[in-house]
Amino acid sequence: MTALAVVLVTIGFALTVLMPVWALLTWGSHRERRRLARLPVSRCADVTGPGRRLRAVEGRSGPGPLGTLTAPLSGEPCAWYFSQVEEKVSGDGPSRRLVWEAGGAMAFEVRDESGPVLVDGCLVHPEHRSSRTGHGPPVRRAVQEDVRSAKDSAHLQGLIARGILTEKSFRRGWLSGSLGWSVREYVLPIGEPLHVQGRPGIRQGRPVLGGARGRHLVSGRTHGQLAADSEQDVRTGWGCLLIGSIAGPLLLVAGYLLSLRIGG
Repeated sequence: MTALAVVLVTIGFALTVLMPVWALLTWGSHRERRRLARLPVSRCADVTGPGRRLRAVEGRSGPGPLGTLTAPLSGEPCAWYFSQVEEKVSGDGPSRRLVWEAGGAMAFEVRDESGPVLVDGCLVHPEHRSSRTGHGPPVRRAVQEDVRSAKDSAHLQGLIARGILTEKSFRRGWLSGSLGWSVREYVLPIGEPLHVQGRPGIRQGRPVLGGARGRHLVSGRTHGQLAADSEQDVRTGWGCLLIGSIAGPLLLVAGYLLSLRIGG
């Protein structure tokens, strides 16, 4: 079998094998397009109490019941934050030990011309976000650093100076296996455009949109932009399926016939 025949067979086989993957991705995009079409955007004022069905609203991010927040590491004013310090330790394999964390669950507002509605902060938590779509919330990473010593981090020194953590938290024992510390903080700035999908509930006497078995969504894109993206994903998926279903078998046959011709 010549090199050309091998290339043809390999590409044809790869395209054929990828067909189920493309079909699955296309079906997921199709479902997302239908879901968006069945879920029109409501006014924030129309979300008044608990319900079983998802509701969608659009507006600007704003402070929740706690007022404007100050992120503890970066000091930035924001509507929501999540801060965390982890120690990286060695063992059977590198792992992490939680040293301190703050925030992540506080509610914030999304406000349109009709008024505000609360949003559960867990919907934008970096470890709890919905996997429904590739469009994430407009949460900004304000701090991300990895240091070998707490003395190398102004953020850790700030926590120690304020009494939130002690220097003892960063001491290394002879057998600790410590590899250093990871410091990170995410913030949701005030005034960011938001599209929120969630299940209505009540928190502190106010309507709130919360999680719904992974179907929730917080995005910085509008309903129209999300719908256009889903439509494009469907078209791309169908195009890949069409090309792969034709080109894959043709390349396999061409490679096989070429090998027979050379061998004969």
